[in-house]
Amino acid sequence: MRSLAGVRSRWAAVGAACAVALGAGGFGVVNAVVSSGEKSVFVPVSPIRVLDTRDSTEIANSTRRLVVEGAITVADGSSSVVVPSAASAVAINVTATNTAKNGGYGFVTVFPCVADSDAVPNASSLNFETGVDIANALSVSTSANGSICLYVYGTADLIVDVAGYYVDHDHDDRYYTEAEVDAALVAKANTADLVSIPVGSTPVTVDAPGIGYSSSIAIGANGLPIISYQDNSNSDLRVAACADLACSTATLTTVDATGSTGFYSSIAIGTDGRPIISYYDASNGALRVAACADVSCSSATKTTVDAPGLAGWFTSIAIGSNGFPVISYFDYQSGDLRVAACADVVCSSATKTTVDATGNTGYYTSIAIGLNGFPVISYFDVTNADLRVAACVDVVCSSATKTTVDATGSTGQYTSIAIGTNGFPVISYYDATNADLRVAACADVVCSSATKTTLDTAGVIGWETSISIGTNGFPIISYYDFSNGDLRTATCSTTTCSSWTSSAVDTTGFTGRETSIAIGTNGFPIISYYDSTNGYLRVAVPWWAVGGR
Repeated sequence: MRSLAGVRSRWAAVGAACAVALGAGGFGVVNAVVSSGEKSVFVPVSPIRVLDTRDSTEIANSTRRLVVEGAITVADGSSSVVVPSAASAVAINVTATNTAKNGGYGFVTVFPCVADSDAVPNASSLNFETGVDIANALSVSTSANGSICLYVYGTADLIVDVAGYYVDHDHDDRYYTEAEVDAALVAKANTADLVSIPVGSTPVTVDAPGIGYSSSIAIGANGLPIISYQDNSNSDLRVAACADLACSTATLTTVDATGSTGFYSSIAIGTDGRPIISYYDASNGALRVAACADVSCSSATKTTVDAPGLAGWFTSIAIGSNGFPVISYFDYQSGDLRVAACADVVCSSATKTTVDATGNTGYYTSIAIGLNGFPVISYFDVTNADLRVAACVDVVCSSATKTTVDATGSTGQYTSIAIGTNGFPVISYYDATNADLRVAACADVVCSSATKTTLDTAGVIGWETSISIGTNGFPIISYYDFSNGDLRTATCSTTTCSSWTSSAVDTTGFTGRETSIAIGTNGFPIISYYDSTNGYLRVAVPWWAVGGR
């Protein structure tokens, strides 16, 4: 047991801001004086209850982790985004009721955490007596996975209400005199310092030759792109850790070289800040996961997650609302869509579930975490040649509601799913009947219905799509133009992609296969893809497709 000697200090530090208790649970925010740079800005919200243990189990001498950022389930059971994922801290009111001290002490400590096993700071947020209700207002930094922890020494039911959050704001409060401004204008009244705004980027070769199948790109915890892909010459899984936002240079690492492996790779960034990759091991017919040891994936722990025979085609990985990876994939032997819900951040083990077994179904899977905190998967139903969506009923996808979203001819190949700013899934895919690129904008969180739009019809176009949400909140899609052998993007100008602009990104030979798109920390899209002419892994940053910046 931790020492209780001395007086515990109140936990309330948030960057340059601190919480001040006012009267009966009210609070204000005091910001330190900073003339310029990053400064925490308080954003108030209508108070909403996010935790009430009176409806479940009181907390006794233990820690309760509470996710407060992004889509969460609030105390009344509904799903809501109360605090955005960009927040640095949360303003809460904590009430302890049904209290009982442990010996001579009873207190609650609120602190940022990644897991409920994190060390508890030697501080208290409120102290309670047995049978006496007490409340306190706090501002608490959030962790990398958007969580805070509440530790109770003694026994208490806790009620947590969110009243606002903090975001970092780059500001400048310095005052300049008229003379200083005039002098600065005179000094800069020339064209020598003017630079042209780039209107396009030259795609760069990241790895060659005979390398670049099955690429998947993500933005690492260091803010730089990182790409998983297959060395198709040696059938190995490889990773390129980019040295800058445009990936003009990269550190290349062979992560798995055991047999014929690395097919259908998909990469995500775990709550520990390290990349984690799902992929298919063809030698053993198995789904495998590589949990990287650092942000650049210089080495990784490899785990076979599912191996009933030919399991692991078309893998897609996301980080669940519980902080653990969840993977959708196709079991070729049974012809089923399956999900593996990892039991920890490195996926040392997982619960496997058959999600759809109606015919031959589950090609081209793509997974995202919905507004309700549950996985949602787009995929191709081979038997009926339809686009389908499986909306999971819980974080581990023990079962799912399946919906046929598009059944007009043979459609639904090369799916990619993202969650729009309206909280609803949006899916890019290929319409094989008409050889067109299409988008389905779901009408709700489970995609029970959707508005379908044909985006590009110029020849055979729309293969191997990848979708992301731009900085303006609108979808942007990378895809392959088969007729011309080009990499292209479709930049939407609405959340449902009812209007859009298409642009060629790379037209040098036959290039643009197996695309994957992410939004860089500079707000620009970055795309990894395969150059079929030269057998290269390539990256392009289409500066003109900035998503409305």
